[in-house]
Amino acid sequence: DSYITAELQPGDILNYHQGGLQRTVLRKLRRGEFRCDAELDMHGMTSVEARQALVAFLNQARASNFRCVRIIHGKGLRSSNDGPVLKGLVNNWLQQREEVLAFHSARPADGGTGAVYVLLKSNNG
Repeated sequence: DSYITAELQPGDILNYHQGGLQRTVLRKLRRGEFRCDAELDMHGMTSVEARQALVAFLNQARASNFRCVRIIHGKGLRSSNDGPVLKGLVNNWLQQREEVLAFHSARPADGGTGAVYVLLKSNNG
């Protein structure tokens, strides 16, 4: 995965959404207007630990019928010269998850480009 993460810089904004989502929903997500029901902080985790934590966290969030969660992946400032590792991995992992409708880097007050808001599908639709 290193060739994918190398392009990503600490200040880059992560932004993804499945087709068919309303612009107003995406705008609310980008502005941090959804209440975050839970948060996962990955600081200090290895990529293996982070992957396991992310899967468990998303499964629990889905089971709890959470709508929006925040994942703190960090900006990768302590990573090697290859740029932020977890940020790139989280970007890839979230896009592979069927329950993830959209995600966007957080507002500065919520971690900025070191965190993402994640909008999840509801269990009943």
